[in-house]
Amino acid sequence: MKKAILIAALLVSAKGLLTAQENETPNYIKRMSMSKTEQTFNINEGLIGIRDFVTLKEGRLILELSGIEDYESFHNLDSLLEQFKKDIAFCRDSLDASPTANARIDYVLNPEYSFKKIRIKKYQQESPIFLNNNGSISRMKFEQDTIRLILQKSKPGIGKGKNGPCSVAYSVQATFIMGNYYDIDKVIADHVLAGIIDTLKKKTLTSRQLRHKDNPWYVQNHPVSITYNPYFAGPNALKRTDWLLRNEYDMSTKPAHSPRYMDISGNIGVGLIRNTLAPMGEFYLQFNSYLSGGAAQDRNIFRLSATPFFFFDRNAAGENIVNDNWFVNVSVGTIYGNFVSRGWVGREATIGFGYLLAEKGGYFKNTTFKIFTDLLYSSHLTLVPELIFTNNMKQIYPGLTLKIF
Repeated sequence: MKKAILIAALLVSAKGLLTAQENETPNYIKRMSMSKTEQTFNINEGLIGIRDFVTLKEGRLILELSGIEDYESFHNLDSLLEQFKKDIAFCRDSLDASPTANARIDYVLNPEYSFKKIRIKKYQQESPIFLNNNGSISRMKFEQDTIRLILQKSKPGIGKGKNGPCSVAYSVQATFIMGNYYDIDKVIADHVLAGIIDTLKKKTLTSRQLRHKDNPWYVQNHPVSITYNPYFAGPNALKRTDWLLRNEYDMSTKPAHSPRYMDISGNIGVGLIRNTLAPMGEFYLQFNSYLSGGAAQDRNIFRLSATPFFFFDRNAAGENIVNDNWFVNVSVGTIYGNFVSRGWVGREATIGFGYLLAEKGGYFKNTTFKIFTDLLYSSHLTLVPELIFTNNMKQIYPGLTLKIF
């Protein structure tokens, strides 16, 4: 009994960082709440696998892509901007009519259609701002203009239908932020965009990504951001991070854990073995690999664990004894940040296999193993249905374990 209490105390004190975020809204929920207009002019953040920030002579460029192959879509960025200029020529007078206002211009292209979609939003300053230069008074513009080129695309999905692989619609975008929208003329005249795209693609392709370059979903699980200043020759001109930055200045956007990390933790609980309730414990070593998109805690896991079950009995002398039976287990699957598990109940979609390593008391006979799944309801409650095969597979019966903490 003392042994069981000691193990339980150690498990509680060693509990790791497995708690999932309760209030994180998945990207697909955010997307569904958008109007059709907002879905057209805003890309799906859950499908962004690459976000790059580039310093230009006139403002900045933010590139947001789904996969490595999307760099090719912007290899002719100069030509796209030239066409953009022609297509917004009809509204130039309107844009120039308010020189102190700032504008956002969204320009959507789809290779399947000849037309383009254009949205122009203008924002007036909250109050007039003036500059006094030796008695010469002039209005000032503080806010910057935004030009966003959005390319609508599709890529193979994961599942297959009767007519072959399904396709997933998505968008990529290049955003220019500058003092005035017409400064895009200077960006085009600088002739640096093609070289910038080539450099970003080259620095994104690590040796591991090269091995998986034909998998359109690989980058989703291994996101990348690059900050790049092509006009600076120092060692910090280009920096690469293995997570998505919100902006080029805030490095604190690094995840609480790296995209791939290990943790050691445990649980205590009780198991129903045949008609006997047995206290149990669990020690585990878990490898986590974060998924891009969805809730912040979505991750694939590989878990190696040991679970002792404690049965209480009396020996021939009438003394209380504890028979501990130890299983060693392997589990694989996915843990989701929200109560969504694509077919499983709870937030963990895993399958596990256990093998009886040490037996006492005759509760199990000969070769014994089990298969199970963890139904994770919260960080404090997990229900584990099991199917136990014992006595060299001559006996099969269900089991149920409740894990807490």
